[in-house]
Amino acid sequence: MTQHLTNETLQDYIHSDLSPQEDAQVYTHLEQCADCRAEYDAENTIGESLRAYAAETERELPATLKAAIWSEIRSARPSFWSRFTASFRPAMALPVAAVIAAGVYFGVTNMGSPASPSIEAAYYLQDHAAMNDTTPFSDRGGAPANLESASVSATDQQSVAIEATTYTADASNR
Repeated sequence: MTQHLTNETLQDYIHSDLSPQEDAQVYTHLEQCADCRAEYDAENTIGESLRAYAAETERELPATLKAAIWSEIRSARPSFWSRFTASFRPAMALPVAAVIAAGVYFGVTNMGSPASPSIEAAYYLQDHAAMNDTTPFSDRGGAPANLESASVSATDQQSVAIEATTYTADASNR
């Protein structure tokens, strides 16, 4: 180093804020340069004087004030917020999350939509009977209305009903 050290560099050296390379260079320079060594000693003397003055003028808190502070600390209760956040520690988080998830799931499924009107079984039986009655030539239904007219004789009606039954039986066997 051909130049003298700056006060900032000396302060960084005193407080060990330099990189190892820079620290070694400053140390070497201080060993060789009397002017920089004198400046370094002056900075150290000022720093030590300030620390000594601070230690001398430091004042203690009165004993009664210390006692009052410690009694407040000992009697302090945790706030609602600190108790609330403490309940979410990992040991509690999983069960609490499971209960909340179950509550949301069952609450939403039960509250989601109003109950749909129920349809009684009698409706289905009546609907089935009506469908069978309107289907021509079914096994359970009677003869179609146009076959029951007065213009067709009873034997004709029987033969049509027998043919319809045979046709249905043949269709179901296929």
